[in-house]
Amino acid sequence: MFGRSSNRVLNIINISYIQSRSKRVWVRKPLGSPMAKSKIFRIAPKPVLPDDEKAEIKRLYDNYKNSMKSIRQYFFEQSLKQAESGEVAQMKHRLEDQEHEQLMEENRVENEKIAMLREERLKIQAEKTQKNVLASLIKKEGETKLHGIQMEAFLAKQMVQDLSTPFIQAEDIEKAIEDALANPVNFNFAIDLDGYVYRGKDTAIDMIPEEKRERLRSN
Repeated sequence: MFGRSSNRVLNIINISYIQSRSKRVWVRKPLGSPMAKSKIFRIAPKPVLPDDEKAEIKRLYDNYKNSMKSIRQYFFEQSLKQAESGEVAQMKHRLEDQEHEQLMEENRVENEKIAMLREERLKIQAEKTQKNVLASLIKKEGETKLHGIQMEAFLAKQMVQDLSTPFIQAEDIEKAIEDALANPVNFNFAIDLDGYVYRGKDTAIDMIPEEKRERLRSN
C-alpha cells in the first residue's frame, strides 16, 4: 500500500495507525517513543535448553570453526604455491640471487682490502715495537754499566777510607783511654746574632779576642 518513502514519513509522524479504505493500517512505533506501560515490568524469560542440546550446539559450532579454519588454511597455502610458482615470483627470486651474489663479491673485495690494511698496520707496529724494545735494552744496558761503575767507585772510595781511618790496636787500648780522659772533647757550642761560634759549655765571650773568634761562613 505504501512505499518506502511513505514508511519513512510515517515513522516520523507520531501516530499509531492511519485509516486507509476503511482499514486500520498499523505503522511502526516511532524510535523516540517510550516503552509501553503494559510492558514496563514484564521480564522476558531466558530460554532454557537441555544439556544434550547445548552439547550438540557446541559440537556443531566447533565443527564449523574447524572446517572454516581448514578451508582458510587451504586457500592460503594454494595462494602461496601460485605466488611461488608464478613468473613474477621466479623473476623476483632471480633478482634476489643476483643481488646476493653481487653483495658477496663486494664483501669479498672489502675483506681483502681490510686484510691488506691490517697486515700493513701490524707490520709497522711490529717494527715500531722492535725499535722500542731495542732502545729499551740499550738504555737498560747503559744504566747497568753506569751502575756498575758507580758501585766500583763507591767500593774503592770505601776501601780508601777504611785504610786511612786509624784503628786502635789491642796493645794501645789503655793509652787511648788515658788520652781520651786527659783531653775531653766538649761538643756544646753557641752562636750569637753576628754569626760567631763559641764552643764549649763554660766558654766566656769576653775571654776570646774578636780576631780569634770562629765565624760561620756565608755561602
